[in-house]
Amino acid sequence: MSRIAMDTRAQNSWKELIEKEAATRIACKLKQEEVSKNEDEWFDRTKYKLKKPLTGNLPTSLKFPPRPNRTNTIEEIERLTEQLKNSGENILTDMRKPKKNVQELLYEGFTKEGKGRYQYLKERKLEDPENKYEYPLLNSFEYGWKLNEVAQQYKTPTHGRGRIVEESFFRRNGVF
Repeated sequence: MSRIAMDTRAQNSWKELIEKEAATRIACKLKQEEVSKNEDEWFDRTKYKLKKPLTGNLPTSLKFPPRPNRTNTIEEIERLTEQLKNSGENILTDMRKPKKNVQELLYEGFTKEGKGRYQYLKERKLEDPENKYEYPLLNSFEYGWKLNEVAQQYKTPTHGRGRIVEESFFRRNGVF
């Protein structure tokens, strides 16, 4: 089942409709009970009368708060962006900058010729994710993150089994 996308105004109107429906059901139930009173006197319903009318407590119109004034002026925003540009840091990117020789591939020819952007992306793809990104962006990145460091710790077993049968039994003409 898909979810319905709602903003605050739609949510409030939806909430108001649900409250009205609940109030109508309660009023209908109370009306039915008055029509068909029980003969049992052991439960006195007069103790539990409603103090407020059911339909009077629901809002009829919605009042939205005034829009807040912005504290940042255009000059202040421009000053902050200049500071960010001058610092040389790019906070908004997750990917590290490529090496100079890889970045220069962008300007050497056309993609149609197998150079330029095509060659740049080909070289960039060969680079390990640990060198391209600051941190693992996806959960799938975490499975192989820094795998080269862990793989260097393991060595082949000295008394492990060899492939004796495959080397001596099967043909050498490339079938297997």
